[in-house]
Amino acid sequence: MTMTARIIRLDDAARAPLMRGVDLVADLATTAIGPAGRAVLAGRNHTGPAMMRGGHAISQEVEVDDPGCRAGVAAMRQVAWRTSDAVGDGTCTAILIARGILREGMTALRAGISPGELEQALRAHGEAIASELRASSRPAVGYGELVDLAVRAAGGDTVIGTLAAEAHRRTGREGVVIVTEGQGAEDDLEVRPGLHFDEGWLSPHFATDAEAGTADLENPLILLHHGPIERLGPLLRVLEMMAEAGRSLLICAGGFGAEALGTLIVNKQRAGLKVVAVKAPGAGLWRMPMLEDIAAATGATVIADAFGTSLDRLRPAALGRAESVRVTRDGMTLIGGAGDPDTIALRRNAIRLDIERERHLSFDREQHRQRLARLSAGVAKLHVGGQSETVIRQRTARAAAASAAIRAAPGGLVPGGSAALLHAGRLARKSLPAGLAGRLVGRVFDAALGAPTEAIMANAGLDGRAIRHRLAEDANVDGFDVERRVFVPGEMILDPAEVLIAALRTGVSAGTTLFGVGASVAECV
Repeated sequence: MTMTARIIRLDDAARAPLMRGVDLVADLATTAIGPAGRAVLAGRNHTGPAMMRGGHAISQEVEVDDPGCRAGVAAMRQVAWRTSDAVGDGTCTAILIARGILREGMTALRAGISPGELEQALRAHGEAIASELRASSRPAVGYGELVDLAVRAAGGDTVIGTLAAEAHRRTGREGVVIVTEGQGAEDDLEVRPGLHFDEGWLSPHFATDAEAGTADLENPLILLHHGPIERLGPLLRVLEMMAEAGRSLLICAGGFGAEALGTLIVNKQRAGLKVVAVKAPGAGLWRMPMLEDIAAATGATVIADAFGTSLDRLRPAALGRAESVRVTRDGMTLIGGAGDPDTIALRRNAIRLDIERERHLSFDREQHRQRLARLSAGVAKLHVGGQSETVIRQRTARAAAASAAIRAAPGGLVPGGSAALLHAGRLARKSLPAGLAGRLVGRVFDAALGAPTEAIMANAGLDGRAIRHRLAEDANVDGFDVERRVFVPGEMILDPAEVLIAALRTGVSAGTTLFGVGASVAECV
């Protein structure tokens, strides 16, 4: 039997390499934070270098050999991932807060307080600060504030910030903006009205405009089938009725057998049948909810074995209706569905509950958001261009940050930017516990909450410590404009409250978990 050797470290010997890993990621995040932050260059063996600015992207690039150091890197990577997953931005802020809590928490433990007592006090005070942040927030006023917010989140890039704000304006509050890397030098904003899915026709022979490659159906009937359709026998009566009435038909199914598809194409070409066959959107478990979304929007009934329905017993009432449908090679869009408004409203509420319940899988949550957007406002795709792959990636990251800031804006905006953390910390001092624990907790948070502001100022060549001290202690000073290099009213620098609260909670959670480490066990490499 082969035994694997392990490295065992105790006390400071265990905490020191952990702290080195945390410092490694936090120092890189410090470089990138704020309007004057610089990119972190990540070299690649077989492709061009990548320019990283977000804490999540930066942490993913850090790899070290020492197992203790590797644990610290992994912890900061988890902090960045959880913050990005929750609000899409604020990852550098979360990393710096986590390091501040960890470093000062380790110092506080030397004063004789137990790790459990200190952890409990820090978590409770963190929630008090979060409450002060929420209390100081206010709703966004007008489209102009959202543009300013997006531009700031995009690192001062006016073009990207304005484009992201326009995408959100056109899709509405419950719409979805998907930011992707473009293929050329130009940016492109594509807003899809109605119910859109990325599933196109199964054959170009269904196109009504061969040159454009589009199939347009006016006032069509809509058949939704969960499984594959292998033969058209059960549909013949429906097809005959449809042809007699001069109606068009969209068939959306999990698949089509060669015989069924060929018969539809022949009947369209020779008999003039107005029909288009598309594959049902979604894969696996996602297919049924997406078909049910279409059913709610169009008044159709999904034909599926699970529901006890089949094509053999198909009735005209099971077919949905819409004002028009456009199908291309890449997707289909349904406009003016005839679904019952109350049924659609219930469907939206059910999806909202799905979003709230899905706390762990970001992919599933995003799928639910897109479903809600299709039934509510629409989906916008922002294709970000540039002169090179490196530039495109850099601008795409900025656009994603701008979009995340706008998406978090409904939770309220707080004045002062990162200085809002300092103001909230000052206001929350009244809730500190008495005695030694209160003094230690106050010191920990003074350092942790000031770390983002100090780094932002230092990146601009300013005295970060002096500016942080004045913002923290002077109740008459709300914010500092890095670009203009002057103290300004906090209303001139607004940040989404949800982003700062998420960064605070994630940082406090990680920091308080790690400073209780008393030993480590790792495999020898």
